[in-house]
Amino acid sequence: MSVVTPCIVLAGGLGTRLRSAVPDLPKCLAPVGGRTFLEIQLETLAAAGIGPFVLSLGHLADAVLEAVQRFRLADRIDCVTEDRPLGTGGAILNALQERAIDEALVANGDTFIDADLAAMLTPLALASGEQARMAVMAVPDRARFGGVSVAGGVVTGFSEKGSGGPGWINAGLYRVHRHAFDACAPGSNFSMEAEIAPRLVAARALHAATLTGSFIDIGVPDDYRRFCAEHAGTAP
Repeated sequence: MSVVTPCIVLAGGLGTRLRSAVPDLPKCLAPVGGRTFLEIQLETLAAAGIGPFVLSLGHLADAVLEAVQRFRLADRIDCVTEDRPLGTGGAILNALQERAIDEALVANGDTFIDADLAAMLTPLALASGEQARMAVMAVPDRARFGGVSVAGGVVTGFSEKGSGGPGWINAGLYRVHRHAFDACAPGSNFSMEAEIAPRLVAARALHAATLTGSFIDIGVPDDYRRFCAEHAGTAP
């Protein structure tokens, strides 16, 4: 019997860095050939055995709600719209609560991973204290992303953006349990990266899944154009 692996996609960001290339759309709807980044991302995740999907929306939510009706996966997509900005952590907790989900994958709406995701499909080892799992990938230069320190399969710390050199980075894909947010007030604005992840690290509750493959964050124009060149055959 197949295991259902729901996935929350954080697709409500302002996309300020990408605005020069995609001025009138939420960044998840950035055009890639005749399609959108979001549709390509969701179909890639679905092919890996992930879904159904819950889109966490905010900025320009109506445009996303209209667009997903035309997606081939439309019947596997649900949407939750924030009435005010909640931050990445608040958005995850809101989606978990609104759709009564205990454990889910969480993807950023502007990152694309081309890798074997099997390590992220295994349920969390709650009995061993694992409350969240982060996909990490090795890159030749961590300066733009910040680094992740890993020891024995457990995330032990983070380094700030700007620290160059090769190493592990957060690949923008988590597996989380509702218990990771037990200390958080529902409806509050907080960050997964700045508040929840460090708390989980201190408790040795954030584990790492090391993936091998490629990673693109389309949040900046140069990488958006690179993604288009690779997936549509032409840069915008």
